[in-house]
Amino acid sequence: MEDPNLQPHAGEARRLVEIYLRERVTPHPVLHPYLPQAAVCSTGSVAFGAWDEQSDLDVRLVLPDEEHTRLATELQAAELWKPSRDFRLHLIDREPFRRFPGVDMILLSASQLAQELRFDLSVGLWIYSHAVVWQDPLGLLEAATRQAAAQFQAALPDLRCEHYYRFRQARNDLEPKIVPRRLNTLLAIKRGEAVREALRLAFLADGKPYPYDKWLETMAEQETRCGSGIVTAVRALIGAREPHTIEHASKVLRDRVAFALQQGGVSERWLEQWWLWPYVAPAAAS
Repeated sequence: MEDPNLQPHAGEARRLVEIYLRERVTPHPVLHPYLPQAAVCSTGSVAFGAWDEQSDLDVRLVLPDEEHTRLATELQAAELWKPSRDFRLHLIDREPFRRFPGVDMILLSASQLAQELRFDLSVGLWIYSHAVVWQDPLGLLEAATRQAAAQFQAALPDLRCEHYYRFRQARNDLEPKIVPRRLNTLLAIKRGEAVREALRLAFLADGKPYPYDKWLETMAEQETRCGSGIVTAVRALIGAREPHTIEHASKVLRDRVAFALQQGGVSERWLEQWWLWPYVAPAAAS
């Protein structure tokens, strides 16, 4: 399912995929017979108009399990794919295409798509919710995305609690104290954890899945109600060097994350007793 906010870029991305399939895939003797029933979408930067000169065109094809198995056998026989190199059917076209230096094509079975969404539900759902779909004749993408969205909504209370718990734990470890130099690495790790969880919580507060790390900051500002304030506080924490400025910046970030979650319906009582998770379920703490 495409995000309505992506419509300005969807037409161009869909057109590029169509041209690539017509010029490179339709003439291909192995891939062509499988194209009519494949779900085809574009993911990554081109799907939401954030590409640059270094970006490949990312194309994904999803096939029913049996057809995917047959295609894998044919590609291996043609020495176009080696399972020892990549378990997935992953074909890299290094010949420039339009403004792209190359094309990165991943061919998934329906089972692999479902497994990808189960493995990292939020990130997987974000990727496919932001995909530009060229075709889905068997409804494979639609069915998988719809099921993942339902699973995400069911898991949302726990996800909010888990990530807030991790955020608060990491933030607590940033409190000023006399620390030997050997703990500098630990503090850097904890600062990174606090930043990452805060950005993820900007999405979870709105009941949305979060993206992979590359897009956390940018998309938090663009797609969430409280993201711009959280991102500002994140940048202040990253730039802080003295103990007192680190402490102040981390408290500001804590308050902004807590406010975002309250706006999303998380109870103030639970936010104050975050340390009870996972021993107290979110429903019991509401």
